Amino acid sequence: MATTLNLDPELQSVVDRARVLARERGELLDGPGTPPSDGLSPAIRAAVADWLDSGDYDRAVAEIVADDPDLQTQ
Repeated sequence: MATTLNLDPELQSVVDRARVLARERGELLDGPGTPPSDGLSPAIRAAVADWLDSGDYDRAVAEIVADDPDLQTQ
């Protein structure tokens, strides 16, 4: 999920300064790494796509949710 945060200019200035200070102190990590799916081989990606396309994934989820209805809201 992507979101765009629109901050008040004064607050944005404070946030930017805090980021600079945190980076200078080594307290701020670099941005997020690559998505986990980027490390999957083409064969694994194809297997996951087949699982989704066949409807087996949806059936497995439905079976699990039937056993624990609280998962419907998770």
